[in-house]
Amino acid sequence: MKKEGKNPDRISLKQKKGTWKRFIKLFPKCRLPWIFVIVYIVIDVVGINIGISETDYTAQLFAGDTSAALVTKLIAVLIINILSSNLVVFVGGVTSARINRNMRSVLLNKVMRLPMSFFKDENPREAIYRIVQNAMVIDSTLMFVILPLFTAAYTAVSIFGRVFKHDWRLSVILLAFIPLQILVAFVFGRLNRSIGERSSSLNAGLMQKLSELITNIPLAKAFAKEQKETEKGEEIVSGLYKVSVKSSWLSQFKDLSQTALDLLQSIVIVAVGILLLRNEIITKRAWISFFMFSSLFSGAISNFMIYWNNLKSIQGGADRVAEIMDAPEENFKGEPCEALKGDIRLEHISFGYEEEKPVLTDVSCEFKDNAVTALLGVSGCGKTTLINLLTRLYIPQEGSITVSGESVHNFALNDYRSQFVMVSQNSMMFSGSIRENVCYGNGDVSEEAFVEALKRAGAYDFVMSFSDGADTRLEEYGNNLSGGQRQRLAVARALLSDAHYLILDEPAASMDAIAAAELMEVLRNVSKNRCMIIIAHTASVLSLADRAVIIENGVVTAQGDTSEVEKTSGFLREFAGREAAQ
Repeated sequence: MKKEGKNPDRISLKQKKGTWKRFIKLFPKCRLPWIFVIVYIVIDVVGINIGISETDYTAQLFAGDTSAALVTKLIAVLIINILSSNLVVFVGGVTSARINRNMRSVLLNKVMRLPMSFFKDENPREAIYRIVQNAMVIDSTLMFVILPLFTAAYTAVSIFGRVFKHDWRLSVILLAFIPLQILVAFVFGRLNRSIGERSSSLNAGLMQKLSELITNIPLAKAFAKEQKETEKGEEIVSGLYKVSVKSSWLSQFKDLSQTALDLLQSIVIVAVGILLLRNEIITKRAWISFFMFSSLFSGAISNFMIYWNNLKSIQGGADRVAEIMDAPEENFKGEPCEALKGDIRLEHISFGYEEEKPVLTDVSCEFKDNAVTALLGVSGCGKTTLINLLTRLYIPQEGSITVSGESVHNFALNDYRSQFVMVSQNSMMFSGSIRENVCYGNGDVSEEAFVEALKRAGAYDFVMSFSDGADTRLEEYGNNLSGGQRQRLAVARALLSDAHYLILDEPAASMDAIAAAELMEVLRNVSKNRCMIIIAHTASVLSLADRAVIIENGVVTAQGDTSEVEKTSGFLREFAGREAAQ
């Protein structure tokens, strides 16, 4: 009989192992503003004691003490209570803002230090949701759960001390109901956490879907799939609705359970109080004080349980933040290498994004310094993967990569990567000006150098045709430019770089034949005294290359001088023949 899969919408009392450990570890990582937290606690505790004194003075007033001294004290504590309440709100707001700022900064810094392997399994848009939304769980936890839990516990203990002074029998009644309240809090807390996890997951999914849809909306319209994409989004929205309804029902049941307990406790307290009062065991003033304090005590315990439930609700979001914070970072340590040069050798490299599915198998090849090497092969053969290993975006499972005989993993990662510049097929652009994108990663660039790079990349004319010229703002991903225009800007950015190693992935993609020929001439000049690797799906790049490396199905089948490889590689002869025929 086939086992049914787990229903993601089902709420459960079960809790994942290690949740509390991961949750607690988040706090020291988010640089808490401890001075503000301590000030907040001190003000809150002072306010609690003032509130208890206010209740005590009020009980004395209701018992018949109308002396001027008592009325003066009551007025004074009322004024101080109002001031402390406002002050604690202000300090709490500032503390909350600082926690949010620090946590988002820590998360952003962490994300930028994670290896590419993390993003293979983690959708980037979900990571965005965690930084924007789930980062608030630390603030919510500290300011709206942990500190209130502490103050609620402090309030309950302080009030119990006052009540115990009046009559120990009345105090026992208050204690008798605490186990029942803890049981209710435990059950509903576990259920709230289950709902919180599901809600966080669905919200992240909705952000991912909306971001993807808006980015690719031209494609959806071109294929008339607006309705289909809308239905996919509505599935997530419907899931969120179901979670919200379950959360509402759960909240109602919890409130009813708490109300029933409070009502039962009040009935018992009143019955016992009347009995003690009639038998003159306690005084009228003691009875009034006890009744008022018992309400405050019950309120403090109820708040304690509410905060506990809130903690369980937000724990799911915190667990997702902890997944990022616990993820291993790239190793940035190593020897400085500000002027790296020399041949690059890959020896017996094996790698797969999934261990059971190898992409490269026992690959050995060489990229000579002061030469242009064409990296050829059909789509999906492993060319881009090889470059990803070369630039240390991934680490090979087997084999070694060396520059001038030294392992690349001995070099400081940032220094090492700064020696490479890459132009990919899908040229990446940030929202910002054309100037900012072209100068990205190149430090201070003079106007003369900037203009020269635009001209050499064939981008100057179209950039100047815009009303704002180089200061024209680009949309997200540079969507207000054509593919060819983005490619030219990416080439200009590469031309500005002082990096010794240039990697170009189909640099002439999206360019017409004339522009591509002009680019080849530019690259020929730029390649002097550098190591250039050109990934190509066409053989036209061979006119520029000194050497060639052929990859077929994740294996290097030929390498060496272009003329030699053409003699020995049937793949290259067939490839060049197809190009010539076209």
